[in-house]
Amino acid sequence: SSHFGSNCEGSDRWVLATFLVGPSGPLWPGRFMFMVGGVRKSQGKSQSGSKESVEVDENLSELERGRHLGASKLSLQRLVFVNELVDCAHAIGYESTVTHLLPLVRQLASDPEILVRQSLVAHFGDLAGFLIQSNPEKGYQKVVDDLLPLVSFLLTEKASEVRQGAADALVTLASHLRPGDRGDQVLMTVIALSHSNEDEDARSTAVQLLNGLAETLGKDLCRQFLGVELIALCEDPSFRVRKAAAMNFVEVARVVGDDFVLNRLLPAYRDLVRDGHWEVRKAAAESLVGLASAFQVESSQEPEPFVPLVHTLLNDRSGGVRHVARQRLGYVLASFENPARVPAGL
Repeated sequence: SSHFGSNCEGSDRWVLATFLVGPSGPLWPGRFMFMVGGVRKSQGKSQSGSKESVEVDENLSELERGRHLGASKLSLQRLVFVNELVDCAHAIGYESTVTHLLPLVRQLASDPEILVRQSLVAHFGDLAGFLIQSNPEKGYQKVVDDLLPLVSFLLTEKASEVRQGAADALVTLASHLRPGDRGDQVLMTVIALSHSNEDEDARSTAVQLLNGLAETLGKDLCRQFLGVELIALCEDPSFRVRKAAAMNFVEVARVVGDDFVLNRLLPAYRDLVRDGHWEVRKAAAESLVGLASAFQVESSQEPEPFVPLVHTLLNDRSGGVRHVARQRLGYVLASFENPARVPAGL
């Protein structure tokens, strides 16, 4: 376990919060354990005072506890609410969740604390699953009407942690949507981000979503929209966006089909391999293995389209790019599978 503590404002009492920590960060198995006490001594005498409001009455029902924590003025209590959100929803049921918890969720999406917003959006997938399983029709509509707009709002966050969490949540929520709704409810959100001319962070997030949503949206939407948007972002004036594009070809390439890869994606990728910024070329080298694996040439008589790209990266003017290309070379050859595809020169 791990602890963090702080003084209660205007008091000699202190607050200690205890929570479990796993290899990748805090775990939320149930609830924080709050202890208010440890009365400090001053000049050998203990100081008395009333208990601070951080304590939660153990006799409160699940609903009362959730409403108390979610509307608290203390960010730590709001964080507890967020991490208990799905458990609380299961405990109080669908109707109470919709009536009492969803308004708090909408409010907390604009919470002043980054950690609260980040943790909130990380629970949207499980919350959506609860709503849909509890009431397939009305719960589904709540996901569309309430959760998706919040995710779209958080995708424009300046805080990168919240924005990344919102991107992950959108990919998860898209898997809950009916195929007919995915285009209207998800695709348009991503396209709007990709066209945010004044916000390169939004465009970088859009690139990640194009790749992350490829399988869910399917071949037709990928060929008509996702692939086209990805190609356009490969020419973005910001090298950070082009770098993101270079790192996010693989899933789109797996879905659109070999002809689209050969005729549309590879020319765009070739430009990234020759980009003027070394970080873009390095990102292209790092993703070459996945792209080669996604593209399978049927005929051994057809020239291997990745060979010139490999040679270009192996002879790049940047030592960092050459180093990555050499590291990836064996994996690229292994990805060809058919020995006839491996050129003697490699």
